[in-house]
Amino acid sequence: VNVVLLQQSMNAQTNQLSKRLTLLENNEFIEPLLDDVDDPVLADIRDIPRVCNAIQQDWRTVGLNRMTAWNLANCIRERMKGRVDGSIQSHGAQIDILVTGCEVSLWVAEQFVSDLQKSFPYLFIRAVSSNKLLGLFGQELVMPCTGFPYSQKTMDIKNSPIVMIISHSGGTFGPLACSNLLQSFSSSIFAVTSEWDTQVGKQLRSMYSDDLLSSRIFSTGVGVRPAEPCSVSVVATHQLLTNIFEHICVSIISEPTFRHVSGAVITELDLQILERCNQENIRALEEIVCVDKHGGELHERRCKTEVELRSAGDLWADHILEVPKAYIMSFIYIMATVTSGWPLVCGLATACGLRSSDWGFFITRFLDACLYFWLPQINIMILRLVQGRNLRHRMVGRTVVIGDCPWVAQSADAFLSKIFACSYSIAGLNVLHGNPADHLVHRHTHRVVRGTLLVCGRPDGRLPALTSLEASTCLSVNQASSIQSIGGTCESITIGHNKSKLPLSKHAIYLKSHRPLFLSEKVLDDIDAHEDLVRQRKAKQSEEKDSLVRGRSFYERAKSFLPEKKDVSFLELSLSRSRKAKTARSSASLLGAYVDLEKQARQTRSETADVFLAVEKMIKDRQGIENARRLFNEIDSDGNGVIGVEEFIAAYQKKDPNLAEEHLHRLFAEADVDDDGMLQFDEFVKVSQMPNLVSELSVKNRDSRGLTQVQASKERYFGEELRKHSLNPGVSSLAMSQSQFFSMELYESRIASMQRFVAMTVMFHQMGMRVQSFFPKISFGYWGYRMDRTHSIMRIASTASPVSGADVRERIEEVRLMLKIENSVALIARTWRKYSKGKKGRKSPISSE
Repeated sequence: VNVVLLQQSMNAQTNQLSKRLTLLENNEFIEPLLDDVDDPVLADIRDIPRVCNAIQQDWRTVGLNRMTAWNLANCIRERMKGRVDGSIQSHGAQIDILVTGCEVSLWVAEQFVSDLQKSFPYLFIRAVSSNKLLGLFGQELVMPCTGFPYSQKTMDIKNSPIVMIISHSGGTFGPLACSNLLQSFSSSIFAVTSEWDTQVGKQLRSMYSDDLLSSRIFSTGVGVRPAEPCSVSVVATHQLLTNIFEHICVSIISEPTFRHVSGAVITELDLQILERCNQENIRALEEIVCVDKHGGELHERRCKTEVELRSAGDLWADHILEVPKAYIMSFIYIMATVTSGWPLVCGLATACGLRSSDWGFFITRFLDACLYFWLPQINIMILRLVQGRNLRHRMVGRTVVIGDCPWVAQSADAFLSKIFACSYSIAGLNVLHGNPADHLVHRHTHRVVRGTLLVCGRPDGRLPALTSLEASTCLSVNQASSIQSIGGTCESITIGHNKSKLPLSKHAIYLKSHRPLFLSEKVLDDIDAHEDLVRQRKAKQSEEKDSLVRGRSFYERAKSFLPEKKDVSFLELSLSRSRKAKTARSSASLLGAYVDLEKQARQTRSETADVFLAVEKMIKDRQGIENARRLFNEIDSDGNGVIGVEEFIAAYQKKDPNLAEEHLHRLFAEADVDDDGMLQFDEFVKVSQMPNLVSELSVKNRDSRGLTQVQASKERYFGEELRKHSLNPGVSSLAMSQSQFFSMELYESRIASMQRFVAMTVMFHQMGMRVQSFFPKISFGYWGYRMDRTHSIMRIASTASPVSGADVRERIEEVRLMLKIENSVALIARTWRKYSKGKKGRKSPISSE
């Protein structure tokens, strides 16, 4: 370690180097350095629940993250106002929100952008690598993005888009250079980093004032982590982006005009469900890493998942260590037999009385020579027999294939690759990744050989929005596991929230779902429980009838066969449901069950079509109008024939005191088509016919302190209120659950995928630790390496960039000058067009004469 001491002097203020330094002492914006530990990778993994809980708790307080969120919301609203009034054109090249980063930060950002784009399809939101931005806009000669649809014409960032720079370390060269470059294009730049006083943070503070009210930095609070394999910093970034995602959504859907211009798909109920899952996620993370949110050890009863993950890691470590163990066994055998002069076969032959002069003794020497040649393979077979592993796997270096959604697969690949970066070649590892629902089969199944290790994350197929996705994932695993060579295939492990195990996989690790059931799960659970109860009661009645038949009269025997009518008790139903919950459904079974329910729902809808027509006719007939008129007159307290906003709010709050006044104001504004501040009767009729009005209005987006806050759902199962207050009795529960499909997708991308990534880090850490600790044991401490390091001389806080940033400073001034010229030319052109149009208008009467 090289330590450089910079002597502070009176000229420190003028020293260019001192301006680039970060003060470590007495700096409240710097997280204190962690204590030295023997295993920094494990320390990071075990710190995940505490960090995620701290981020959530900080988001509910008036902290710096909330100040930054307030500034972000203001920028979002200004952008939306520009889209509403037409000052910002809505064409595909003009980007509204630009998110950039490198490596892991970019992969996490891409998932964030995907969720945001699906929520608001009319907005143009892009995630672009910082290296590509530097190549396009930061070079004297533009570097083309071959293979990507990015160019200066397809990416219009001149109209001050909202920029988010994601850097989980805060000092990566690419994002740091972009924080300089993009100042020429936008005044709305934000950063998501590990702490406040990073290099990226300094750059943004130089752009804006140091006033906290102008804060543009989101901090995960992770601080500096010395371990190269990234775990807690990745999870913390994903967690913080979930909170930012909710805040952006609330800022847009709170205004009706913003919802319209953005084409908002997400609803407030979706956000409520996501926030409930977000809060319950802490408990799930605790069980995966076996540490609570305060840093304490969990009871062993809650550590079953962690034990199962580490057992899988030990099993795969045995695969990796079998070659060095076999060579050690071979070394011991050769040293013993050669030194003693008694090879195994020759020694046994001599002990049996065979003399060296006999011709048969040469055969024993030949057998000993063959034994020496095949000794490593023989020892490997002995190890596999002892460990109970497949004997037909290849005896070469191992390959691990990771399958999951893109951000999880890529991040887990980077984590495992760095774990084995310094491992000896005899215990090396190749790591590949792919999306099992897309290209995993096409890219890697031809490389599946005997002994390939495949770990695949399974989406929660118990949710109908994810059932097909899980079925595709399971099909990919089965296809890879069915490729055989000499009777052997890959060894696959699945990780997910569905208890069912694939028949061709080695093991299935189940992650407990710490969330309420969705409506579709509730429906399926009730059906399963009822069917199970019916089967049990039929079996019980059959046993009772068989026992009563013996020793009774003919009349009593005949009476015993008559059916008994009994109502299903709530207790019996609950007990049956608890028993049935232990039975897992495969993705194929779930897919078939939901298809059958959909067919039944269609049949029910066709049978009750006449009821729907009658209800629709009743709404439109005179009686329905008279009822609306009667309600209108009751609300019109002063009898002037119109309803004012005060009368409207008072009437609805009298009906439900929990209704938020700001939502009633917004509803009134939506109904007031002519903007005269009064509701006419026809305008009121439209309001009274809005479905689920009370449930929509009872959502509050602010807490008691006035902070914009998504309130978590308090339902026992998601959709309880929807099912209870359904206005249409002909609509099935499964049809109603389709309104939750988008919230199910958000649960998968924001919550469930994070849990699978953390589970993979636990498993991979155990693999790496077993291999790392093996070599010091066999060499008495002489051999060894650290899995928290790599061979790169660059640290995680300063990852190198393939694109130079040397031209950025010059390009900043050039871009600013070019933008000023373009804006001036555009202003002159608009003015000239207005002048010409007005001049033609004045001349037209004269010319007509």
